[in-house]
Amino acid sequence: MDRESAYQTFQECVAEVLDVEQERVVPSALWDKDLGADSLAVIEITLALNDAFSVKLPDFEPEDARTVGDAFELVAATLDV
Repeated sequence: MDRESAYQTFQECVAEVLDVEQERVVPSALWDKDLGADSLAVIEITLALNDAFSVKLPDFEPEDARTVGDAFELVAATLDV
């Protein structure tokens, strides 16, 4: 899987869990302010990403991934893309 297709899958998972349009899931988006995600939603997103990528993503603190882009970088590092 390349980085672009990984981001597409990531974006689809986030949009589905948060029930938002994919176009809103951009690297600069803040989880809480821009997408309305709370801590429970972040857990649901992590579980969805684990399933979508067939991996176990590491646990992380919200301050480690304040934006969508930060979170994708954690996913990309796990996937090595």
